[in-house]
Amino acid sequence: MSKVLLAFQKQEPAIRKIVAKYRSNIADIDEVTQDVFLTAFALEQRETIHAPEHLLFRIAKHLAIDEARRKINKTSLSLEDSIDLAAYADERQFSPERMLDGRQKFVIFSEALAHLSPDLRRVFVLRRVEGLKYDQIATRMNLSKSSIEKKMAAAMSGFTAYIKKRGYALEEFAGSPQKRSSGRKVTVTRLENARLDHERER
Repeated sequence: MSKVLLAFQKQEPAIRKIVAKYRSNIADIDEVTQDVFLTAFALEQRETIHAPEHLLFRIAKHLAIDEARRKINKTSLSLEDSIDLAAYADERQFSPERMLDGRQKFVIFSEALAHLSPDLRRVFVLRRVEGLKYDQIATRMNLSKSSIEKKMAAAMSGFTAYIKKRGYALEEFAGSPQKRSSGRKVTVTRLENARLDHERER
């Protein structure tokens, strides 16, 4: 089982409190909290994490501050920005049941990733979380593009089987963390910052 996932499950309330110091919108808190896990989880696919709880707390603070600055620095709104803000307004009106369902789906999404074999999980994260192309993943993992495509197919099969076992359909995860409306992915810069923080703390 992933150390990051176990730490996240244990410390999610504390992580949400850290994010809430900088973001008051419930939808923002949910999204940044999910980004915290995905960033740490993606980093775990690259190297051994010795203090996952501490890493999660550090990432939470950094992402929350970055998100707060991004919001503040928006001095003019494009049409797309206005649509995004409207979406946030809609999310604030979600019923508690709907918000809870979203969080439950995120937990299942995380567990489904953790249950994949290490090589399939890494391909899945590189493709669906970091957004890399198949040839980029092939270069990084020193494998052929066709091998990566087969591993991704196997990863999707395992992912789908797990969420079906938990009573969900793949279609219900169309808005899952790797494809949220904001369109943000776990970027190379974010991963590198997290990695440097991790190195400094070792």
